[in-house]
Amino acid sequence: MKKSIVIFCIAFFCVANLPAQKIKYEPTFDKARLLSKQEKKPLAILITINPPVYSPNFMAGLQDQKVIEKFNSRFINFKVDKSDTAVYAKIIKDYKLSRFPSFIFLDAKGGLIFADIALLVRPEPLLNIADRAMSASTEKSLVEYDSAYVAGSNGGTFLKDYILRREKAGIYSNASLIEKYVPGLKVSNLNSYDEVLFILKAGPVIGGNAYRLARINKCLIDSIYKTEPLADRIAMNNVLVKNTMDSAIVSKSEAMAYEAASFAQLSWSKNYREASKARNFKMIQYYFAVKDTAKYLQQATNFYDFHYLKLSGDSIRKLDSLNFIAAKKNAEETVSIGDNGSIKRTISFTSTHTIDNYATELNNGAWNFYLLGGNKDEYLIKAMQWSRRSIELSPKAAFYDTYAHLLYRLRLYDESESMQKKALELSATNKAEIKALQEEYNKIKQRNL
Repeated sequence: MKKSIVIFCIAFFCVANLPAQKIKYEPTFDKARLLSKQEKKPLAILITINPPVYSPNFMAGLQDQKVIEKFNSRFINFKVDKSDTAVYAKIIKDYKLSRFPSFIFLDAKGGLIFADIALLVRPEPLLNIADRAMSASTEKSLVEYDSAYVAGSNGGTFLKDYILRREKAGIYSNASLIEKYVPGLKVSNLNSYDEVLFILKAGPVIGGNAYRLARINKCLIDSIYKTEPLADRIAMNNVLVKNTMDSAIVSKSEAMAYEAASFAQLSWSKNYREASKARNFKMIQYYFAVKDTAKYLQQATNFYDFHYLKLSGDSIRKLDSLNFIAAKKNAEETVSIGDNGSIKRTISFTSTHTIDNYATELNNGAWNFYLLGGNKDEYLIKAMQWSRRSIELSPKAAFYDTYAHLLYRLRLYDESESMQKKALELSATNKAEIKALQEEYNKIKQRNL
């Protein structure tokens, strides 16, 4: 099945009584934007998903009376499901979402306030995110910043404010802006902890002018990487790597891609296996993005065989479990005081490391080979092995769907039909959406996939 990046939200929660009133959602995205402008209210866009397993309370927080009142009184609201590609495609193109379910908040001028994961189970996170959006909506709109920049504003103070405003909105593709910012600095500025930290957080291209200037004072760099919180250091490194890789892909610069991959490798310090894995994975991402099919297929074959098939199932499950536990250690604890004065602590966390992360990555690699392998049996057979392994580790409907597609491409039609039927049965058991899987099953059965 076509891969997607979904971050699952796990929380301990209480189910509220269901009020009669509901959040009012506008019928179309265009009407919602128009009303936001006319009424000078922020626009709250909710992107929903069908949970991977049946979760009756998945959106229970939206039924809380305080949540309903706040969203109806303070926002214009619009809701779309991720499966509604006609509307969702435009939103994903404009705001580059990768976490679901998600909220996107726009100010009355249409400027992005921020986008964030939507924790829908309980009312507290919804009330908090609404307050955060309301507070940020009073600041200068990104629309105004964008217009001023296009009109020629490029002074140091403006560029710094612009970058900080974009970062607050969750926009970290600021490599070109920071390159324009650093020429206005003095040498003494490069000995300032805050100034160098600002440059690094903006995500300059590794090896570029801004990056080199920021790293002149080695002692200062060491201090930053020892002083800043671990989560902030990881986020900063990820932005550096992503912006460099994005630039490499646009310019089709393999050398720049190697810079990004090497930086990702160094980030793992003495964990040599993970360091090698990070470097190789970045390079196969690059070859996939620039459509260098020959190099992608060759290097991805070695990558998945070495890093996934050589490990035992127990070893993989242990690694996934350790990653999952590490994510829980960084869980956010929310403290709220009830009407009777009682203190309630709620723990919630989001993680890119799901409990079956390795199986998901194997499935994604297998699907990419289905897309790029054409009718080359040696690559399709290799992908079929990865797909089968992903099912052994975590028998999910999506993984059976990938397996069925590969079997069909290898002309094993009866087994392909059987595996797609299994995907349908699993989805039905979990009360998940089956429309797409049913359509694929019909194509396989009729031999016209």
